[in-house]
Amino acid sequence: MWSAAQPAGAAAATDCTTEAAALNRDQSELPRLDVASPRDRPPYCITIETIMAFAGRVKTHVAHCPNSDFAQAVTEWDKTRADYSRLFSQYRCKRSL
Repeated sequence: MWSAAQPAGAAAATDCTTEAAALNRDQSELPRLDVASPRDRPPYCITIETIMAFAGRVKTHVAHCPNSDFAQAVTEWDKTRADYSRLFSQYRCKRSL
């Protein structure tokens, strides 16, 4: 019943905190592109796609949680997403997620 009486702003802050914690955990588990090789196309493409998807999640999170610690990194993640999208096309990767 406590959540029903909780102000809307507090609920949003809790959601932002929960999302940021999940993003931090997931970021620590991202695959590293520097250990993948374009010659091993399926793992390479999956690695790129996974990182692109994570960058999209960061952008979405910051859009509704502008005070998040991720707000400072959103520009870098946007650049990463654009760069990896080019690589994804260059190596003719196919969506798997």
